[in-house]
Amino acid sequence: MYTLSSSRVGMSLRLGIYALLALCCGGAQEPAIVFTDPMSEGVVRRYEVEGLAGESVLLPCEVDKASCGNFHNIKWYKGVERVFIFSDMANVRRAEGPLLDRTHFHYAANGTDSSLQIFPLRTEDEGMYKCEITYLAVRDSCSVVQFVNLTTYALPTFQRLSFEDGSPIDNGTEIGPFDEDTTLTLVCESGGGKPVAKVTWWNGSQALAGKYSETFDEDGSGLGRNVLQVSLTRDDLGSVFTCEAENAAMTSPFVASVSVDVNVPPLSMDVTGAEEAVLEGETVTLLCEVRGARPPATITWMNGTVPVEEAPTVVNVQEESVEIRLDDNTYKTQSQLTFEATRFENGQMFSCEATNSVLENRNEQPMKSEVALNVHYAPVVRVSPENITVNESMDILVFCQYDANPPELTHVYWYQDNNQVDVAGYPEKYGNGNVDHPSLLIKNSSASDMGDYTCRVANKIGSSEVINMASVSVQFRPQVHVLMEPSEPVSEEARLNVTLICDVVRANPEFLVRVRWYLDGELLKELPECYGNNSLYDRDSDLCDIDPSRLLLENVYRDFQGNYSCEGMNDAGWGARSNEAELVVHYPPGKATIAYRPPMAVKGISLELTCSVQDPGQPEATEFIWYRGAHRVPDETSATWIIDPVSLETEDEFTCIPVNSEGSGENATTRIDVLAAPFFIERLPPYYGALMNAEEVSLSCRVECSPLCSIEWFKEDVPLHNDTYYIIRTETIPPNPSSGDLESVRSFLTWRMNRWPEGVLDREQDNANYTCSSTPNVAGPAVSSRTYFRVEYPPEEIIVSESFIQVVEGEVPPKVECRASSYPEATYVWFHGEEAVSSNAVLNTDYPIERNRAGDYVCVAKNRHGEMTASTNFDVLFKPECKIDREDRGSGEDAEILLICRASANPEDVVFRWRLLNETLTDHVTSKGLTSFLRLPATAESRGTYYCYVNNTIGESIPCEIDVTGVAGIIEKLGNDKIITISAIVAAVVVLVLIICVAIIVICRRQRQVGKFNGAGSLPDREKQGGRGAGGRPGAKGSPLLSDLDRASPQHRVSFYSTATDAQDPEPSKTPTAGPKDNGVPSPPDEDKQTFYENLPFHGMQPPPNKPFLTDLGGGDLEYADVDYATYTYGPIPYKAASVANAQEKKAEHEAEQMGVPVRPPRKNK
Repeated sequence: MYTLSSSRVGMSLRLGIYALLALCCGGAQEPAIVFTDPMSEGVVRRYEVEGLAGESVLLPCEVDKASCGNFHNIKWYKGVERVFIFSDMANVRRAEGPLLDRTHFHYAANGTDSSLQIFPLRTEDEGMYKCEITYLAVRDSCSVVQFVNLTTYALPTFQRLSFEDGSPIDNGTEIGPFDEDTTLTLVCESGGGKPVAKVTWWNGSQALAGKYSETFDEDGSGLGRNVLQVSLTRDDLGSVFTCEAENAAMTSPFVASVSVDVNVPPLSMDVTGAEEAVLEGETVTLLCEVRGARPPATITWMNGTVPVEEAPTVVNVQEESVEIRLDDNTYKTQSQLTFEATRFENGQMFSCEATNSVLENRNEQPMKSEVALNVHYAPVVRVSPENITVNESMDILVFCQYDANPPELTHVYWYQDNNQVDVAGYPEKYGNGNVDHPSLLIKNSSASDMGDYTCRVANKIGSSEVINMASVSVQFRPQVHVLMEPSEPVSEEARLNVTLICDVVRANPEFLVRVRWYLDGELLKELPECYGNNSLYDRDSDLCDIDPSRLLLENVYRDFQGNYSCEGMNDAGWGARSNEAELVVHYPPGKATIAYRPPMAVKGISLELTCSVQDPGQPEATEFIWYRGAHRVPDETSATWIIDPVSLETEDEFTCIPVNSEGSGENATTRIDVLAAPFFIERLPPYYGALMNAEEVSLSCRVECSPLCSIEWFKEDVPLHNDTYYIIRTETIPPNPSSGDLESVRSFLTWRMNRWPEGVLDREQDNANYTCSSTPNVAGPAVSSRTYFRVEYPPEEIIVSESFIQVVEGEVPPKVECRASSYPEATYVWFHGEEAVSSNAVLNTDYPIERNRAGDYVCVAKNRHGEMTASTNFDVLFKPECKIDREDRGSGEDAEILLICRASANPEDVVFRWRLLNETLTDHVTSKGLTSFLRLPATAESRGTYYCYVNNTIGESIPCEIDVTGVAGIIEKLGNDKIITISAIVAAVVVLVLIICVAIIVICRRQRQVGKFNGAGSLPDREKQGGRGAGGRPGAKGSPLLSDLDRASPQHRVSFYSTATDAQDPEPSKTPTAGPKDNGVPSPPDEDKQTFYENLPFHGMQPPPNKPFLTDLGGGDLEYADVDYATYTYGPIPYKAASVANAQEKKAEHEAEQMGVPVRPPRKNK
């Protein structure tokens, strides 16, 4: 009869909790917080204690003898090092390690308080202290571990000020002087404090931004340093910079200060004394005041760009200066300048320049302020120009230039020959001449305007005096232009008369006494032809008494054409030559000539025909008629005709005729013969290949050339002729108007294959360069065309780099290269079944392979002459997957439950492991191949969740599970009340265990170290066996024992297994005995066992069951203390060696099959 009691459930729960604590937190340096039953009173106490170095501090530890009974000892630890032990029973009270001779333990018998006193306290005593109380009896509610976090403080030992170079500064002193804008660097340091003193800079109540840094000693104390960089300004003159240093151990900060002396440039400047105007001859006083300079400013007076004392126009100069100290410790400097004013100082800039050592050190210009003097004086007048000669009707402007201050005039008077001109009374004759525009404008000048002109002006200071005068003279010469009758163009054929007239436009007098006639700029005739005309004529002619302004041209023809102009003379002299008037005579073009270039018309290049006319006619011929043979060329009317390119149809006679509005000129004819430089109509291809046993192999080329050329053949630059191995045949092809080809030559080179050894070309020796070359002709150089001839053959001797590959599922398999001998180079395609998976010679599966990608991969090498294949085989290994089925057999007392675990794996050599709760089952287990059977009695004790683990060389499967929740023939024997009670207890236990496990695992994972206790066996031995990866954790890289569920893909985290056929009930066999077991905690070395167990939280309790603790969380983050990794790395037998041998055997069989070697009968798939 199976019974379930609440006490048994509670005990199992507590043991499970302690096992998890040992499992998850055993390797951590700091103990974890232990969570207990909420109904109990047991907690881990934590205290925070602070102390000042050199003083005393108490570390508390509470003793609860009332609830927990007497204790054996109290031990204090700092980190992992024990520093004190106390035991009344053993009569031990001893300090150890760093607290030796500095501790006193306080405890009153039967009291509840104890404390560890440290004196004197040191800064390096800071840390986490642990108090462990070993009670004689272990109770759940007793706190055996208490933590005290001790924080130590220390006062700073010093504070110092210095410059950037390290030179010291005494507290309360003044430094400087420094020029304004100087960057001052001050360093303040405070050391010896814990925590490190915070160092700050202040200017009065204003915090200054410095660069703060800290350095630490091993005990946590250190040096605080603040570097202040200040760009000094005027505001910093007399400033006090204060440094404060403080930390948590201080009640008030350390203070040190320094004052700064700053030199500054002048701040402002004012110049006074020139506010009012002065009269010429009066005394001028200027005052310059400069403020805000330290040291005082030096003042210099300038007249323009030179010092006043060096100016040539300033007279009676005197200068005085004084310096005054101001309240802000800067200076005011005053300088007074006096001199006599003249007109030369009017508008002159007088400047005051101030400087001191600050500006000089900066290489800056002095501060400058300037004023302009306003000196009043009477006008000084000058007229210009002094001599004026103009033509009649031109305006005359006589300038009245004056210098006066004020410049405003009170009146202006003009005089002609000492007679006042009534400017205001004749506005149509005169302009300006007033106070706004004193210059005189004489409009439309005439002879009456000639004379001597003077100007007089005045301002409020006085009137000007006459200094000079302007003389005005008016003269006139004739201005003419040419008139023509008739004015339009005339025809040479009409033979008309044309009259030219030299017409007067403007002259005084208007009568022309002489006229010169010009044709195209050359003197044609001077009229009249009278004796004495500049010695041109020695006697009077018939043209002496004629009007010289008219010229008659009779019977006009083409020689009269040109540009006519004239010059006229009156009593004032010769006038300017007139504009040109063109006489246009129309006539037809002259004889034409044809020229072309280049001198030879070569096919393919451009040819330029030019129709030239020596006399283009009037108007000039712009249209030309072209003929090719007897046919007029349409749309071609220019003098130049470009034929591009020259072709066969260009060979003909060409005629051109020039045309204008008067008629056509004489035509010109020429014949053009077209030549052709050697040019390939059919050239050899860059490459020519032929199958090594082809029946016919030949090459041909065709060259256009006029005059004709010949063709030669070369092999590797050696001439070929008709001989044993080759036949050369040549033919001439006449011009072809339809294609535009001129005469050409075609040549054939044919291999006599029947003369080659066995009618087959040698694939190495018969590869060569063949050249078809022409001879040159007058039109161009020889041409040649070369081809590389290659003997080709289909793919052969195909190989693959690996014929058999074993790869683990999820890994990337190695690359496989396929190569074959062929020409042209073969193209490669890899097939997996009917699917093309790669289109090059390398099969690069650059993704994790899956099991459905296993099998043969065929490489097909192919060129235009044939193809060949080779293959490689991928054997994809994967860790097992499983599924559990249940069969209920028998009835009554013979009833039993058969659990069947079926696996799928590669390799198929597997080991099964069954588990119920945290117990590994070995009884009533039989395994055969990929199936394992577990027989259970049909009793209530068989209920629960069963797990099946399957392991091969690749790894262990995700456990498959089955819940045995009902047993036929049992449930009906239990009463309803018992069933309800049992169900409620089981549900409560499961929920409670899950909650506690999750909380403990989360906390412990945060605290534990990377390394864990490795158990029996050294790490190198385990690495040799492949049982552990980095860090010694099962399931890490290189360990096939446990799966890393944290990194598994989502589809691997569910129970998804392939279905296997139902296995037959195996015959009973001898079941293997269970592996070694312990209490779930890794065993330490023998010499440290006692200390090891004393420090465990459950020391003194009854030992837990000799079974590993079971968690439902799963995954690679939990390890089992009862697992011997050296034994289970590859299961109970050396599976890795067997699997490697099996893989090598399969690879050898596959390679033998590829080579056609007989092998043993193929394996049957299991």
